Amino acid sequence: MTQALIATTQHQTVRGSLQGWRRKDIELITRLEAIRDEIFADVGSTTLPGIRHERPAHSAEAISVLTHHCVDELRRAAAADTAKVERLTKTVLDLQQVAMDLYLNEMGRRTERLAECSAGLHRLRTVPSTSDLLDRLCEDVAVRCGFRRVVLSRVEAGTWKPWKAYLGEGDESDSWFTDWIDRGIPFDERAPEARLLTDHRPAIVYDTENAPVYRPIIVESGRSRSYVVSALVLDNNVVGLLHADHFPVPSRIDEIDRDVLWAFTEGVGYIYERTSLMERLRSQRDQIREILSSTVATMDELCESGMASAGRADSDPAGADSSADFASRPSLVPLAEFTSREQEVFTLMAAGATNNDIAESLVITEGTVKSHVKHILRKLGATNRSQAIAWSIGNRTA
Repeated sequence: MTQALIATTQHQTVRGSLQGWRRKDIELITRLEAIRDEIFADVGSTTLPGIRHERPAHSAEAISVLTHHCVDELRRAAAADTAKVERLTKTVLDLQQVAMDLYLNEMGRRTERLAECSAGLHRLRTVPSTSDLLDRLCEDVAVRCGFRRVVLSRVEAGTWKPWKAYLGEGDESDSWFTDWIDRGIPFDERAPEARLLTDHRPAIVYDTENAPVYRPIIVESGRSRSYVVSALVLDNNVVGLLHADHFPVPSRIDEIDRDVLWAFTEGVGYIYERTSLMERLRSQRDQIREILSSTVATMDELCESGMASAGRADSDPAGADSSADFASRPSLVPLAEFTSREQEVFTLMAAGATNNDIAESLVITEGTVKSHVKHILRKLGATNRSQAIAWSIGNRTA
C-alpha cells in the first residue's frame, strides 16, 4: 500500500513537470502562430507553413521557412519603405527569439526526463529478483519516463506476444488488453517492430493512420494515434518489446520520448542481467551452505561415533556391547542431568517414535530433533538408538 502511494505521488510529480513543459511549448507555439499571422497580413502570402500544436519539436522547420520568407521580402522591399523594413526586421528577431526559447524548453524537458530515467533505473537496481523486475517494469517506465501507457511483450518464435501493461487512468477499461495477452502477433517486415529485431534501435510512429502498424491491437483496440517501441535486448537477442504512448492526451510521440525510452530500456537490460546473476549466486550460496551444514553434521556424528567406539574398546576389547548387554550398563551421565527437552525427546524415542514423529509432536524441526538425539546418545554412551532404547527398557524400573 505504501509503495503504491509512493509510486502514485512520483507519477503525479513527473506528470506535473511534463505538463509544465508542455504548457510552455503551447505558449511558444501560440506566439509563433501570431507571428505567422502578422507575416501573412503584411505580405499576403498563401505559401506560409502551418503550425502543429501536437508536434512542437517540428516548429523549428516552420521558423526556418518563415525566416527565409521575411528575408526574401526584405530584399524586395523598397529602400524608402522604412516602416515595412522595420516590421520585417522585428519579425525576424521575434522568430529567432521564439526559436531560442523553444530550443531551451526542449533541452530542459530532455534533461529532466533523462534525470528521472536515471533515478528510475537506480531504484530498479534494488529489486531482488527478475520476476519482481518484470512485474513492475511497465509502471516504472510510465512513472519515470513520462508516458501514459506502456505495454511489455515477449518475443517468441517469430512473434511478439503482449504480456504485461500499465494503462494509467486514460482507458475506461483494461479489457481490450486482456483479450490480447499471449496472442502471437507476427512480425510484418514493413512494421516498425520488425526493424528492431536487426538494428535494436527504437522506432517512432508519428501517425498510426499513415503507418504500416498492426492495426487490430494498436489502432482498433488500443486506439493509439502515435507511439514509440523499443527492444529489450539480452545477450544481443531481442527478448521483449516495450510500446509506449500518451493516450488519451493529444500529444504525439517525439524524439525526446524515443531517447528516454531507449535509455531506460538499455538500462533495464543491464539490470536484468545483473539481477539474474545475483539470483544464481544466491542459489549457489544456499546450496554450498546446505552442503557444508550436512558435512559438519556428518563429521560430528563420525567424531562422536569414534569416541563411543574408543570408550567401548577400552572397557571391552573383545568388541562392542549388544543392545541387551548395554541395557544393564550405567549411563555416562545421570538421566537427571538431561535437559527437559532431551528428556521429552528421549521419552518419545524410547517409545519408538521417528525423528519426524518427534518433531511434529514437540513442534520443532527435524534437524533440532537430530541434534537432541546425538546429545542423548553421547550422554548415555550409546552407539545407536537401539542401545538407547534398550537402556531405557532395562532401566525403566530404576
